[in-house]
Amino acid sequence: MKKFLYAAQVIFLGLFVFTLLASLLQFPGKNNPLAKFDHQKPVYNHSEEYDPSLSGLNSLKKLEQYCDSLFSTIRNETNIDRYEENYANLVSAVISKRFYHGYSYYGFADNYVAVLFSKMTYYGYCAIVMPDDILKYPFAACSQQSIVMMELLKAKGFTTRKISFYGQKSGGHFCFEVFYNNSWHFYDPNMEPDNAVLSAYDRPGIAFLASHPDILTKAYKQHPQSEVLDLFTHYSYGPVNQFPAPRAIVFHKISKVLSYTGWIFFLAAFFLVRRRYKRLINHQYVRNSRVHLPQSEAGSSSSYYPGITAPGT
Repeated sequence: MKKFLYAAQVIFLGLFVFTLLASLLQFPGKNNPLAKFDHQKPVYNHSEEYDPSLSGLNSLKKLEQYCDSLFSTIRNETNIDRYEENYANLVSAVISKRFYHGYSYYGFADNYVAVLFSKMTYYGYCAIVMPDDILKYPFAACSQQSIVMMELLKAKGFTTRKISFYGQKSGGHFCFEVFYNNSWHFYDPNMEPDNAVLSAYDRPGIAFLASHPDILTKAYKQHPQSEVLDLFTHYSYGPVNQFPAPRAIVFHKISKVLSYTGWIFFLAAFFLVRRRYKRLINHQYVRNSRVHLPQSEAGSSSSYYPGITAPGT
């Protein structure tokens, strides 16, 4: 037990020092020396509708205010109606320009616990799902762009549901649908289908597009036809108005807190183990220091202990 408690002290002390140092290194942000171990950032391919001037929209609230202001201006100038349809289309266009394609991951500068966990298990665990954190980056993957748009529309009272795609040869994809005008309407801000083609059919849902491959491939004419048909014809719906990644967002919230406070738990554990260790050492010392004197039995005479005589004899 003594060796175990001693080893536990060393481990908890080491973890305390490491987590405290990692927590403090998060404050310099991009100047964190551990940032060199982060995921490599994607490069803009200059073929998407990316607008770097929109990088200031770095929170869901700012994005919502920008879209509201833009929509108000357009409505006043053109007297457009059909709020739900036109607002959703506007937000989709803004999201497409706000990001270029590429996964945004947490790094050692903002959530080192998620980073370490992902390096020991699966790299996707540090792919960001919290909308405000996604908006801190100029790039986002299909699921991340959809999450941002879905959360903005839900905040405005829209009904949404995610759509997961599983191509047999083309990998996976993530989009969503918005419900208005008594039907579901398909949105894909990441792969940027031709809005004119979709609008010509009242921007239908994915069920309609999957059953009309000619319209589907025309909307995605900038992508290989075989890839489009393989990917978009294998899909499943998610729950209505539910956050697309419920477990991931809980993990990210907890890991972000632990990234700044984890050292407290290891420090407390160190002191608890050290206290137990000291008690064990003191107990063994007292036990080993005791002097054991022979005790005479009741009625025994001095002859029972040779060499010991009673006083006065």
